[in-house]
Amino acid sequence: MSRYSPLCMATSALVFLAPAAWAEITADDVWSDWRTYIKSFGYSVQGQEQRAGDQLIISGVKMDMVTDDVAGASITMDRIVMTEQSDGTVSIDLPTIMPMTFTSPDPQGGTTRISMDYRQTNLEILASGSADALRYAYTADGITLETTGFEVNGEVLPPEQNAIEVSFQDLSGTSSSTRGETYAYAQDLDVASLRYSISTVDPATQSRSVIAGQMQELGFEGQTELPFEAGEPGDMNAMLDYGLTAEGTFDYAANASTIEISSVVETSEVALISGPGSLGVSMGENGLEYDARQTETQMEVSGSRVPIPLSFAINESAFNLLLPLRKSDTPEDFALGLSLDGFSMSDALWGLFDPAAQLPRDPATIAVDLAGKAKLLFDFLDPTEAIDLAPGKAPAEIENVDIRQLLVTAVGAKLTGTGAFAFENPEVGPPKPQGAVDLTLTGGNALIDKLIAAGLLPEEQAMGARMMMGLLAVPGQTPDTLNSRIEINAQGHVLANGQRIQ
Repeated sequence: MSRYSPLCMATSALVFLAPAAWAEITADDVWSDWRTYIKSFGYSVQGQEQRAGDQLIISGVKMDMVTDDVAGASITMDRIVMTEQSDGTVSIDLPTIMPMTFTSPDPQGGTTRISMDYRQTNLEILASGSADALRYAYTADGITLETTGFEVNGEVLPPEQNAIEVSFQDLSGTSSSTRGETYAYAQDLDVASLRYSISTVDPATQSRSVIAGQMQELGFEGQTELPFEAGEPGDMNAMLDYGLTAEGTFDYAANASTIEISSVVETSEVALISGPGSLGVSMGENGLEYDARQTETQMEVSGSRVPIPLSFAINESAFNLLLPLRKSDTPEDFALGLSLDGFSMSDALWGLFDPAAQLPRDPATIAVDLAGKAKLLFDFLDPTEAIDLAPGKAPAEIENVDIRQLLVTAVGAKLTGTGAFAFENPEVGPPKPQGAVDLTLTGGNALIDKLIAAGLLPEEQAMGARMMMGLLAVPGQTPDTLNSRIEINAQGHVLANGQRIQ
């Protein structure tokens, strides 16, 4: 499935709950502003309008979006009813079932078509406020997205084997919009639980995959600012040019999921349970930023080729990314961080390679924190521009990288490091780094002794490892501590503690 389909599906699912939003207190103005809002997602809107007292009824509603000659999306509704209330508010009634279709190219040059139903139970939406400051309140017992058909290159796939279902239970939220120098939107949403399942079968190999899970106590808070002149709908590059900014935070209290893959020769299964987690996303002139965190993760892997179930646990994990989005002549900030704190394995898994328990089994920690500046040589949101890059030319030029943290603690040893490198980017040839990294290893020799005792490291290889540490490092002030400064100078020479090694 192409990159367009998940975007279309997620966008369409939220169209009816997001700040729908620039309504005033008459039904006619509500519908006018709904059309403007929906068009901002790149959809065209059609429908027949009819007045009946204090109600505006829009029949035969159809929304279409085409991103290229193949990819697109379509949403249809029998009718939308907007009713003007005596207190100056406007209530909005949507159909119980809203059919959707999504079409996208696949990597082999074919076409995938997915049909879905958007079903709602007791969805209530009430608009209030004024033209310049609107507020929407909504509740629903449930909202479900469920596939009604899969078609690949004209072939209809069996619905019982190829299906997607996403179901939200007990929703409530508000959204508001204000008009000033920009359109400003704010939204909050609470969901009691979410259930999802995705099953597919490869017609060629008859291999089957099933992903299923549930999440509890979901929440979302987000803000968006869209300038009055925002370029073509759906053209994110143009919208960023005009000053689009958006940010949102998604969190949940618990998550459980399973992945099952089976074929005629083997099966495998992954089960995952986790505690509270969050994901923050922001986008604007500074680029695209992600910040994800997860606690209390437990995972088990089993299958026909796995002799025993493999169990892992992570006390806390985190990931952050800052990525420039626009082609630029000046370097922009980027960052990448990853941490796994308290990683542990089951004793059964340890026993496969260390049955005598020679190695310490304390939980391990891995952390990497990088930051720097780089020039992006194409617009990230328009990947077709990458085709115009010269053959062999990297898509970005890195100016400098700071290693703010490197930390690995495992099996009784600890490695830490910091450093910084600057890069020269010639017209021809690879980048030329210059800088240094300072490393400290504690417990390295003791670890080698334990690996020998466990039978995992032969004596002759251990001797080579000790010689290499002696070449690259110098003893520290505390026992079994080694310090090393690895440097690359302006001539491209590699030095270890001032001694040239390359």
